[in-house]
Amino acid sequence: MKRPHRVATRALAALLLTVLAALAGARVAGSEGGGQNQFPCSSTTLRAGALLPELVPDQQLLADDHVVWHDPQTGQFVLAFSAAIANLGAGTLNVVGYRDPVAGAVLPDPNTMLAYQRIFHADGTCDELQVGTMEYHPVHHHWHLDGVMKYELLNAKGKPVKPNTKVAFCLADIAVVDSSLPGFPTAPAYNGCDPNQRTTYVNMGTSVGWEDIYDKMLFGQNFDVTDLMSQPQARYFIRQTVDADGILFEQDNNNNTTGIWVTLGVGVPYSTGGPRPGI
Repeated sequence: MKRPHRVATRALAALLLTVLAALAGARVAGSEGGGQNQFPCSSTTLRAGALLPELVPDQQLLADDHVVWHDPQTGQFVLAFSAAIANLGAGTLNVVGYRDPVAGAVLPDPNTMLAYQRIFHADGTCDELQVGTMEYHPVHHHWHLDGVMKYELLNAKGKPVKPNTKVAFCLADIAVVDSSLPGFPTAPAYNGCDPNQRTTYVNMGTSVGWEDIYDKMLFGQNFDVTDLMSQPQARYFIRQTVDADGILFEQDNNNNTTGIWVTLGVGVPYSTGGPRPGI
């Protein structure tokens, strides 16, 4: 089902959340003890009756919010696009990461911790299962869950023309997509990710009826298409896949991919600009 979008409002919300992630992330971490996993689930296996999330990429946002940018200083062309992951399931997507304190002044490189998905039940209990890795991203200044989204640019024959990119996300509640779903919280429950590089605990997620958005202005939300813009015009397909490796537990993995067709090449209109580094 397609939903109407107010792209400018949603994009501004996504950017503001990124800028304020340091404050919000600190509050989220503090709510569970500032680095302590004080409320672990009692189960480490997926039990029957779990309220699973349902993760769906937002095709309408992608169609509404993509652009070719040209940097006059470098001559580079990039195809930039926004992406979003909606949770249309019965339960929240909640992922936590925790580790022992880092000894010494030098942080590990990469700076990572194991990630665990918390899956809740109607009685308030939860199952906690390992799902991957969280990594601190110095460009975005907070922690991300690795491998949440995969971006590909395909030619008309369906062959990749740009390197496949698995993108890490700081999962959060950015925009409402369906307030009629049972379990929908009227206020966002997840406001950002911990900015502390030395933290021992991170808590992130996307609530039922909400979606997380990564705006086209953010680092990594584009393909370098400089070579393609110097060739005859041709059609290409931007493909977005949520949880391509199947690390997350959800209701249905068969609706995790979406995409749109775009035209690139000599004579295609473009704007002057580019991503904003450091956000």
